[in-house]
Amino acid sequence: MRSYQDQIEVRVAVPDEGEPGTEQTPTMFVWRGRLYVVRAVLSRWRARADWWRTALQTEGSAALAAVVAPEQTVWRVEASPGRQLGVGTYDLACAPETGGTVRWTLLRVAD
Repeated sequence: MRSYQDQIEVRVAVPDEGEPGTEQTPTMFVWRGRLYVVRAVLSRWRARADWWRTALQTEGSAALAAVVAPEQTVWRVEASPGRQLGVGTYDLACAPETGGTVRWTLLRVAD
């Protein structure tokens, strides 16, 4: 399994309005200019974000205050870049940011 910290663009399935507390499930993502279609969601869990990465990238004494997402949701999915190509396992992290936006990061790949 290889580790990454690459920001990705993710398309999600909108949850039913009648089901409170459901999260948006990733259906496809773009990584390094290639579209991957999610074939299956293997698992999902909550994890602490790497707050020290943000703190190290932020200058000044307000570094710790700049940490936006102390927790993130990690999705382990099976995805492929096309119908004819093989399926790999990808860990996608979803963390909320200020202004109601969401940041998605590719954490790990096993293919």
